[in-house]
Amino acid sequence: MRSGFRFLRSRPRRKHSRVSRRSRRTWNEVRTLSRSYKVLPTQKTLDRLADRIERAFTLRRSNWYRGCSTPRIWSAAATILWEVHFEDPTIPLDPELFVASQPLTASFADPWTCLAQPEAGHRYRQSVRRIIRRLRTELKREIRLTEDLLRQGRALSMIIGSRDARLSPLGLYVAAHQAARPDLAGRLRAGAIEQHNCCPLYRSACLAFLPAELYPMEAPNRSVEAKGSYELPRVIGSYN
Repeated sequence: MRSGFRFLRSRPRRKHSRVSRRSRRTWNEVRTLSRSYKVLPTQKTLDRLADRIERAFTLRRSNWYRGCSTPRIWSAAATILWEVHFEDPTIPLDPELFVASQPLTASFADPWTCLAQPEAGHRYRQSVRRIIRRLRTELKREIRLTEDLLRQGRALSMIIGSRDARLSPLGLYVAAHQAARPDLAGRLRAGAIEQHNCCPLYRSACLAFLPAELYPMEAPNRSVEAKGSYELPRVIGSYN
């Protein structure tokens, strides 16, 4: 006689082995890498970046013996630099600054460890953002000083003509636009462009005070290499 109960056959418990999780993790890594490889530059650009990274590293570590390295190190470092820039275009494609952002203070600096690992990209990104913050603070201080002088009754044209060492052309350029004096800003354009050429990171720093379309230099095309003569006025280029 059948009762009111029905016995259900339980499904066999699925066993999750470490191998399956590892395979899944490996697939995720491969998928991530495949996406990043789609944004690689041309081989010519990659080789040029690798050459500049090797040259910058050799200049900074004069005791480095090139026979201990292979070209793959510099190509891997160039790829990391490119990917950081592609993910965030405000991070310049600058091999020299990339090398200067790495901790090469050890008696024997291994370029594979310092430059060719994902941590190198993170350090470079943090270093650039730190520089931008310092430049932003510098411009903010100059703008406030200009505003204080204006409140004291000084004319903006006189402030510009005084050539106060505490005020840079770019800081005055921003202050002139904020004061609705594009005519005076035009007089400062050449000096502001020269200041930008010394440190293109001023563009990112200025976004807090000036619309992008009013910046004295036109925005460059994406993925344009920074020039080798990269300088940081008033800011120490290396933080290590």
